[in-house]
Amino acid sequence: MLDQTTFTETVREVSEIIRTSSDPLTKEQILAYFSDMELNEEQQELVINYLLTPQKEPVQQELEEQKTEETEESGTEGMEEDKKNDKNGANLPDSRTFRLYLEELQGIPAYSEAELDKLYERLLAGEEAVIKLLADAWLLPVLNLAKELAVSKEDFEDIVQEGNVGLFIKLTELCGAGDTVGSVGEELRSAARLAMQTCILELAGEDDSESAMLGKVNLVNEARKYLAEQNGTEPTPAELADYTKMPEEELYDILRVIQKSA
Repeated sequence: MLDQTTFTETVREVSEIIRTSSDPLTKEQILAYFSDMELNEEQQELVINYLLTPQKEPVQQELEEQKTEETEESGTEGMEEDKKNDKNGANLPDSRTFRLYLEELQGIPAYSEAELDKLYERLLAGEEAVIKLLADAWLLPVLNLAKELAVSKEDFEDIVQEGNVGLFIKLTELCGAGDTVGSVGEELRSAARLAMQTCILELAGEDDSESAMLGKVNLVNEARKYLAEQNGTEPTPAELADYTKMPEEELYDILRVIQKSA
């Protein structure tokens, strides 16, 4: 059985290697990082497709502004809130990686709510082929979630990337989960948002400013809500610490802050 934690960390590590490497990694080099895991051929293909997607050729520089406007206009059908958020005019970065992200948005088909629901059903039924389709369909919503978090221009790309990794991991977890899952859309949104909030805290380091503390409080509150909905019971501190990757001692401090403000 695939160790989800190890798989998650490996995807993140390889994603960062690809992002920072001056030379593109081959498929064989990427799969070598997963050699200790029992991935079947379809799973290997999913990982390769996901990790190599950003390696497409960039669009022409002079078309970038036009493409950004088109991205904001198109969106994904059935996700009206995301389309509204996409028009907020966030202070977005202008880098090759981000231009590739905007370029990729142009080739994604618009799904209606009914079509997304059918893809979710296929995912829950165990059809791994829809993982890539859904990961692509959620590129714009993840972008808008990052805007909602008011991420700085310097950190924006890292946060968006982390949100997509969190989304991809959640898709692999939900594949074959059957009727035990309530709203797949909410599960995906929560996973992407939590991954981005966790990354924001990591980038903040040991900063004890008021904003950093507020971010940690929000992270723990969202984790509590998510785990309560997932398990049907209030999560224990140990479960929260495991889910948020936060040291238990620090988590207890955050819980005390939450309790005092309640």
